[in-house]
Amino acid sequence: MLRRMQCPSCSEEIDEGVAICPHCDAVVDPSAFDDSPRPSKPAAPKRPPTRSGVKPVAKKPVSGVKKAAVKKKPAPKPSAADTGETTGPSSGAGDWRSRVDPEDWTQPQGASPGPRANDFQPDKAIDADDFIGGLRQFVDSLSAGDKLSFFGAVATILSCSFPWKETVVDGDVLGLAGPGLVTFMMACLTLVVLTLRVNKTLKVNELLLWAAQLGTLSMGVLWAVVSITQSWDPTFARAVEGNQEVWVSKPSFGVILAVLGGALTGFGTVLGLKGKS
Repeated sequence: MLRRMQCPSCSEEIDEGVAICPHCDAVVDPSAFDDSPRPSKPAAPKRPPTRSGVKPVAKKPVSGVKKAAVKKKPAPKPSAADTGETTGPSSGAGDWRSRVDPEDWTQPQGASPGPRANDFQPDKAIDADDFIGGLRQFVDSLSAGDKLSFFGAVATILSCSFPWKETVVDGDVLGLAGPGLVTFMMACLTLVVLTLRVNKTLKVNELLLWAAQLGTLSMGVLWAVVSITQSWDPTFARAVEGNQEVWVSKPSFGVILAVLGGALTGFGTVLGLKGKS
């Protein structure tokens, strides 16, 4: 007679040994679906049969055999770099040093190596005396017309540091503050073109440099004249200080100096062109 047991899933009575519950189809015995063979215990190793009364004989070391002697490698010879000795040119025919004079490739004693191209060398500071001396030498080498052009351009540059306009509200307005900035730049370009033409730095036609010099100084003078017309406002207004009436704005000393400097530069340029013709 089969024994009865309860299903662990639905708690219904089922026969013992059933793999699947007929009521809820739950797997009761998972081992029934495992087909892999179960590992068996390894068999104990068999001992070789021994005869009774016979003792095992121990092996004796073989006598009369000597160990092979180990040869030691000779120590390497110290190189010239380790000993500090200098090697001269080799006498071999294939060595390039045999075809060179030793005085050409060896450094004489007491001689210090010169500076290499990659060595750091601090920049030399510009000496003021050397600069002034070079400037004086440059001015002395100029012709009469170029000297007038040079000093006229310098006067135009200096004029921009003076007041170009006087106003009731703002007072004195310097040329570099706005009104004379264009004239200042044109005067600087005039000096640059004059220097390039005298030193012949650019390999161009000299007439092009003369034309550039005339163009820059003409533009500077023209802008100074425009600044005079813009600065002139004869409308009367009460002054900020005092109890008097003054013009709203009028040109100052700086713009007049700029016009005179530009005229001197132009006169020197025309004089230099006449000397070249």
